[in-house]
Amino acid sequence: MSEPADNPLIAHAQDCEACASEAPPVAALAAVLDADAVDVDAQRLSRLALARVAPALQARADALFWRRFARAFAAGLVPLPLVVAANVWLLGWLYELAAAWLPAALAMYLVVSDAVLMLVLIGSAYAAIPLLLARPMAEPQPIPA
Repeated sequence: MSEPADNPLIAHAQDCEACASEAPPVAALAAVLDADAVDVDAQRLSRLALARVAPALQARADALFWRRFARAFAAGLVPLPLVVAANVWLLGWLYELAAAWLPAALAMYLVVSDAVLMLVLIGSAYAAIPLLLARPMAEPQPIPA
């Protein structure tokens, strides 16, 4: 705003009848505005902005976490009755097959051992749900100025 030729404020003050009659000190205002240089502390502004939006960001993160948790929990619970029913059927079939060739006690031992193994595998799969839910977050990359 230092050049009067391309200053729209001065051009308006010269053309407008109301401004011309009141004679605002356009030159003085332009000099003050040109002389006042504002130092911008980007780090301070970033800290203030982050402090201002931190509660909203936390609320959004909490909402997303519970939404993801509900989805993962539902995805884990929906097939559970089918998996348990299939395992019970498979263990019954395994017992009939083993009892045809082995003594009943040994067949029961094999079925119980297999049931414990399946229980551990199903438990491991369901224990992995929180691990799959907690994906690693990427570090935010600074934006060059």
